[in-house]
Amino acid sequence: MVACLFYVLFVVFVAGHGAGLNCTGSCGNSGPDIRFPFRIKDEQPDHCGYPGFDLSCSDDNSTVLELPTGVSLLIEEIDYRHRLVYARDPLGCFPRQRLNFSLGASRFQIKNDWPDDWTLFNCSSNEKRSSYVYKIPCLSAFNHDVYYVSSSHTISDSGLLSCTKMHNIYGFTYRMLDEENYRLTISWFNPTCGSSEAECYGFLNHSKGVRRKLLITGVILGLPLFAIVIIALYRAYSNDKTQREYQARVEMFLDDYRKLNPTREPVQATACQRDAATKSWQPSQK
Repeated sequence: MVACLFYVLFVVFVAGHGAGLNCTGSCGNSGPDIRFPFRIKDEQPDHCGYPGFDLSCSDDNSTVLELPTGVSLLIEEIDYRHRLVYARDPLGCFPRQRLNFSLGASRFQIKNDWPDDWTLFNCSSNEKRSSYVYKIPCLSAFNHDVYYVSSSHTISDSGLLSCTKMHNIYGFTYRMLDEENYRLTISWFNPTCGSSEAECYGFLNHSKGVRRKLLITGVILGLPLFAIVIIALYRAYSNDKTQREYQARVEMFLDDYRKLNPTREPVQATACQRDAATKSWQPSQK
């Protein structure tokens, strides 16, 4: 009975607070904590996060953010207080992953750095390059080097005339091209559901709707169980009361019987009576 009652109370509690349960998680023991506005895609309910903040767990339990452009970032740390995300390229080489790193369609922006558009060149000669031409270590090999230059510069005096133009890339900072296994810092802007309630209006309405549905579900499941518990408790109490009344009647009957039939002491026979009885049981002699 106690277990059933506990289950009923648990269902009601979950119904009332369901929107806040199971909304904190991580990808493995060493991964960053994942909570609002982020959520683990396909593992946590939609109300646990905000649209555009979906994360996923890779096969090796790494935390991955996929941007609208198709770029995947390996998330190492999330600073919820300052709204910062520290990420690396899964391959350790940002320019190798995609030709476009634009964050414009997402809720993220590169922190403390300015993205630009660049042109990449494949050079096999050792010709001296201009001061504004930079090498990309993670794309270079022993028989050739890959350089980048801002797309706004002319290459007439850059020392790249003997090189082969590869392609243009967009939205990268020079650090993402210059440093191998670079740790990128990106920030996110609202929602925070506290500093700007207007931007969270849709989320709050959605959360209220989810809580309402959970509450209705909890009531539907909880009331029948509660009724069963009440009926079971009443029957147990009724049976116990009946048993106690029956036991009381039995004890009363036995007490009355003892009063009406007192115990009698045995009477001692006299010597003459014993002799007469003995003679009466002796066999006759012929």
